[in-house]
Amino acid sequence: MVSFALGELSTHYDVNYAVAGSAHSSSLAWDRSGDVFMMNASKYFDLLRMTPQGKVSRFAHISYPTVARGMAATPDGGVMIGGDSGLIQVDSKGGFGPVQTSYQFADPRPIGARSDGSVIILDGRSVWALKDGKATSLYGKPGGPREGLGTVDESGTAYVQPTGQTLADMLVLPPGKDPHRLQISGNLPGTRIPISGLSPSSLAPARGGGFYAMATSSIGNSANYTYYVIHIRETTGTVLIKATHDRICPTGQQYPALESPCVMPWFVTQLGDQVLVMGSSTMSGKTVPALAVRADTE
Repeated sequence: MVSFALGELSTHYDVNYAVAGSAHSSSLAWDRSGDVFMMNASKYFDLLRMTPQGKVSRFAHISYPTVARGMAATPDGGVMIGGDSGLIQVDSKGGFGPVQTSYQFADPRPIGARSDGSVIILDGRSVWALKDGKATSLYGKPGGPREGLGTVDESGTAYVQPTGQTLADMLVLPPGKDPHRLQISGNLPGTRIPISGLSPSSLAPARGGGFYAMATSSIGNSANYTYYVIHIRETTGTVLIKATHDRICPTGQQYPALESPCVMPWFVTQLGDQVLVMGSSTMSGKTVPALAVRADTE
């Protein structure tokens, strides 16, 4: 595992700022070519795109009335962004405008897209598929507080994580099949802690199937957390990074991935053959270095 300065990927655009807001204001999205889209959304903001080779460019400059809280790359080469002011569609050339839908969402949060062109959207405690303006309910009932987070993998399976819950509570929605809870076996290496007991705070689709999660565990009421990056595919979980410390590690150096001394950043994403963990800053405003480890998608 290597620690590196995320901001050095671009001299023109502030990549650190784009992923500095945790899930409250920053969002990531992924397209099928492997590009990663990043935004820190507050009324006027740049939507950045990072290629699998690490090249960063501005995809669009967006105006949104309030704080946007979620986005998904769409099969037509654009991006759909949502929040409590509704949905906007950004086309492949950076133009944008409101999305007209058959259902009036309260606080829509796009989390990914399926190959049939439908965008999966969280709205309160409900999950929807939106295609050509038509909204189809997949799970739950309208209303209630906003559900936690989610992602959509290559097969079109959506994974929805309730706020404050563990992987055992994750909802899995495969295309054309009934929703079910995530079934994952086994314990964390060297412990009796079940993988299903981890609490994820960010998710990303994995190339080859399944998803990555940045997740935490604690013993009892302990404030001492252990942070993990884990690849989950079907019923199996593979730990890629384990961190129990909060050291700001010098960049450009190698560290043991399964005994990392480095503070864990917020977002997890796959970029080429690497898994990156990036984003967030300390209470003093110091940027947390990003971490990179080889992807496990076999």
